[in-house]
Parts: sequence; structure tokens; C-alpha cells
Amino acid sequence: MFRKKKSGVDMKLNTLLRQKPRFHGRENAGTADYSISDKVLRWISQNSEPRGVTLETGCGYSTVVFSLVSSRHTVISPFPQEHELIKKWCLALEHSPDNIEFIASFSQDVVHTPGDREGPDLDTVLIDGDHAFPAPFIDWYYTADRIKRGGLLIVDDTQLVTGKILRDFLLAETKRWKCLVEIGKTAVFQKTTDAPAAKGVPWIDQPYVNVGMSMHKG
Repeated sequence: MFRKKKSGVDMKLNTLLRQKPRFHGRENAGTADYSISDKVLRWISQNSEPRGVTLETGCGYSTVVFSLVSSRHTVISPFPQEHELIKKWCLALEHSPDNIEFIASFSQDVVHTPGDREGPDLDTVLIDGDHAFPAPFIDWYYTADRIKRGGLLIVDDTQLVTGKILRDFLLAETKRWKCLVEIGKTAVFQKTTDAPAAKGVPWIDQPYVNVGMSMHKG
């Protein structure tokens, strides 16, 4: 029985995980590693919509993986020096980063302006940027309705209170989201509706808020 030949994506992902380049460091880019877990990276590479359209807040190894599997990937993070290191590493890997749009800004300043596109246009969103309150909720609010039905929302760092609240909120949103898997401190949700998932949804139709209000009244 012959082993399947590894795809180009698998080979490049293995190189990334073996070399462990350092992309991060606010004052000195390339001195720190805040990468998402290897298991999550492999899950993304194996379960992403082929040639899909993706977006992440934050950047790192996930940027490389999304670039390998997506036709167009948008990165929103405020440190252009980190973007340059990612581009340089991709080129050294003989992988063009031309399908990545890097936006050097805090996501809460720009995520609400998706350009001239109308309607759902995203296959996957990864929320892994600023974890300070209320940034992850802003990222979710302005990307949720852009995700296609059947598309994915990935929330990283659920060990932090902001990530945990967003995870718990989405777990309660059974009419709009389905939790596919939790890998360590990362939760992956699938959007299950064509209806609005964020804007225009009244609080009474949000179980996490509605139950919380009932408990508070009690």
C-alpha cells in the first residue's frame, strides 16, 4: 500500500512548524512567538474551504496557513514590521504572499469598513487580535454578518475573559452558530443561518443575554 504524497500545503505547513520563525515583538519584531497552536493550524489547513476568502485580526503562523489555502486573505493588525517578516518568510519558502492584504491598523478602527463589497463574502474569520475589552466583540460584531452560511468563525485565547465571554455567547447562539470543535484555547464555530447574526438581532433573541437578564432579575 502506497502512502499518499504530501500536498504542497502540508509540506509548507510542516516546514513552518519545524522552523518556528519568530514574527512578533512590538518593539523589536522577530523576538517573540505568539503563534496559535500547531493543532489549530493543522485543523485550519485541513478544513478550510478550498480557495476561500478569509480574514483574521492579528497575524502570525495563521497568516501563512490562510495564505496557503485561500484565494484571498485579509490581515488586520497594527504592526507593519511583523507583516514584513511574514512576507519575507513566505518568499523564502517560495510561496508568494500576493494573495494577502495586510492592513496595518488596530482592527477596531477599520473592521467596520469592508469596502464596497455587499453581503456575505467571507468563508472563515479568525479573531485573534487585540484581546483587551471590548476589541474581540467589535471584531465579531462587524464580521459575523459577512461570513457565509456554512462558513467558520474561529475564536482564539478563550482562556482570557474576553475570549471566554465571546465563546460562551456563541455556544448559546444555537439558532445562528454551531460549535464544531474546541482545540485547547481555541473554539471553532460554523454559521448556520442566512439571517443576521449580529446587527439587528434584539437582545431578547440572544439566549446568553436573555438568560443573564432573567438570572439578574431573580
